[in-house]
Amino acid sequence: MITEYVERLARELDFEPSLSRRVRREVEDHLWEAVSADPSADRSEAERRAVSDFGDPRAIAAQFQAGSLAGRARRAGVSAVLLIGAVFAVMKARFTWYSLTQWPPVDRMRELAEVVVSVDRWAFWLAFVAGTACWLYIERIRVPAALGTEYRARLGRFVSLCSVATVALIASVVSDGVLTVLRLWEADWSVAFALPVLSMAVEIACAGLLVLHLLRIARPPAWTREESGGQ
Repeated sequence: MITEYVERLARELDFEPSLSRRVRREVEDHLWEAVSADPSADRSEAERRAVSDFGDPRAIAAQFQAGSLAGRARRAGVSAVLLIGAVFAVMKARFTWYSLTQWPPVDRMRELAEVVVSVDRWAFWLAFVAGTACWLYIERIRVPAALGTEYRARLGRFVSLCSVATVALIASVVSDGVLTVLRLWEADWSVAFALPVLSMAVEIACAGLLVLHLLRIARPPAWTREESGGQ
């Protein structure tokens, strides 16, 4: 009976495999301890009581569901600020490199470059403001004991803010890429290309990580969709 119970609980928690394995081990240990402490001579009855006292697996899983989503959301909020900050640092490092190496400005397609610079500037600051708002917003939300309509609505608003920050950051990174290509287009190949190319790779990686964090919140596991549809 205990084996069946912990397997069912593990299935309810399969939205997060590591959590499912950890909870299964802990619950199984707790239940066997309860059986050992039970004075009844009937082992089956002791197992039944231990399982009954512990509670319904779906109700237990619901408590972990809220905590799991809240944890993902908070990691996404912190990551948004850190990744956007990393893009800014890399961007500044690249322009400092251009200055130190006296890299010539973009002469070809100057009008296009000016437009891209403007887009880059606005996109980055929009990403910064939206990312900071994401972090501040999610940190102020109290994690409920179980998922509910109100908490899902708040997570929806958080996802919207994160989406704005992510799209804006992608626009900024793409703009940086265009400007970097224009800078390098007319220059002769040399080791000096290494830092601009590496810095762009870091920016792309930061944007990709933020997209992954957003997807973990915007595309929740099946149990959240099932509960939303049932309410």
